[in-house]
Amino acid sequence: MKLANRAWTAARILFGLFFLYAPLVVLVKFGGRNPPETVAAASDFALALDRTGFMNPLIIVTMLAGGGAMLFRRTAPVGLILLGPSIVVIAGFHWFLTGKLIWGSIWLVWFLLLVWEQRTIFARLLTPVALATETSS
Repeated sequence: MKLANRAWTAARILFGLFFLYAPLVVLVKFGGRNPPETVAAASDFALALDRTGFMNPLIIVTMLAGGGAMLFRRTAPVGLILLGPSIVVIAGFHWFLTGKLIWGSIWLVWFLLLVWEQRTIFARLLTPVALATETSS
């Protein structure tokens, strides 16, 4: 295995492990509720998610499924699709509510790099069906 392949594999697996770890911490340590926030706007947002009663379980299940899918090369594109909305919310949360621009950017850039690495697979989603059947025969 080439060094570049190992680096992409490590980046993919570490990304997936984080999205397995984080929701489990929220479940075990905080009982499925968002951790307390120190910034008022971030706290209001987290409290609003908690009060819905369905968003946190939905986010947790999506992150667990996406994180688990990221552990395997074959299912990594599905993991990226599942984690995409959460990544956008994480980035926006840190950019606009907590002011942690670098922390929010790290997750979005890491995600986009992994999407770029899988670009040939995602390109198939945009290939017209007639063209796809001609090339496969």
